[in-house]
Amino acid sequence: MHLLMVSYGGSGQPEEAEKVLDNLKVEGLSLSTLPYSSVIDAYLKNGDYNIAIQKLMEMKKDGLEPDHRIWTCFVRAVSLSQCTSEAIVLLKALQDTGFSLPIRLLTEKSDSLVSEVDNCLEKLGPLEDNAAFNFINALKDLLWAFELRATASWVFQLAVKWSIYRHDVFRVAEKDWGADFRKMSAGAALVGLTLWLDHMQDASLQGYPLSPKSVVLTRGTAEYNMVSLNSTIKAFLWEMGSPFLPCKTRSGLLVAKSHSLRMWLKDSSFCLDLELKDSPSLPESNSMQLMEGCFIRRGLVPAFKDITERLGDVRPKKFARLALLPDEKRDKVIRVDIEGGEEKLEKMKKKVGLKRRKLVRRKLIRGVVLPKPVDLYQKKKS
Repeated sequence: MHLLMVSYGGSGQPEEAEKVLDNLKVEGLSLSTLPYSSVIDAYLKNGDYNIAIQKLMEMKKDGLEPDHRIWTCFVRAVSLSQCTSEAIVLLKALQDTGFSLPIRLLTEKSDSLVSEVDNCLEKLGPLEDNAAFNFINALKDLLWAFELRATASWVFQLAVKWSIYRHDVFRVAEKDWGADFRKMSAGAALVGLTLWLDHMQDASLQGYPLSPKSVVLTRGTAEYNMVSLNSTIKAFLWEMGSPFLPCKTRSGLLVAKSHSLRMWLKDSSFCLDLELKDSPSLPESNSMQLMEGCFIRRGLVPAFKDITERLGDVRPKKFARLALLPDEKRDKVIRVDIEGGEEKLEKMKKKVGLKRRKLVRRKLIRGVVLPKPVDLYQKKKS
């Protein structure tokens, strides 16, 4: 039944998921928070926030206390909400049920929050259904989306401390620079990626640890809660004009030559300040947007669509240059690029046609049988 409810939720039919829950109630079965979380998550994904809050209150009336499943649903929905006012409404609903940690992380600057998050992760660790992993992933998305990047950094470190994330999720050791962000949420991966870039920048400036010949970033090809880590990391690095490029032999990998990477980290204007910081105040709207599975910076969306729809895949440096241009200037540059590409294609076609004609001509010349020189001499003599 749970899978059926999840299926309804994923296809935008929360009412059908609720009907399944109602049938379970009629049958008099003893219910946990699992079926309720499926219904609530379905309404949240559909943008029906008020109904989701109503279902949360109904669950409390039925004698069930919200647990990690409900917390994760709400926090994940907040990370994708468009404006701060919507986020606050959802988090206050959680606060009213006795779980105030997420809204306090968003609105308070208290040192006690570190120990509270630490205690929360300790309690969630032994629970089933990857409770700690799913909750911390959702929390990272929330903190990244509302520009609390420094907070996201220490939450990331706590997740490593409790082995929610592997200790070697990224490495900057002697001739061993690499990272593997598979199974992480988009926000968690972007936090880890920025920390990794910062560590590699320090190593590049200091000259140690030495880098290998090539640096590999593993991002995988799977989606996590409808978000593609592959496209999210790519958009982030392409906006920075990074030297990372897709691996030609294996999907889900980005590879950079170590020399190019070190030069970029030392000289690029995009890498002048890689320190993760909290915004002084909450932004009025979410800084991120989910676009076709890509968790992308909201301000980049128009340029991203313009470039990818008209030029397709371009190299990171070219993408970064185009993304920085004003709309009108970018339009002119892209049109010139397209026209130049068409001219180049026509020239290539002409060259290919000319080569074919020369080849045919050579074949014809080879096919002619010339008289032997001796025969010509004898004919002249006679």
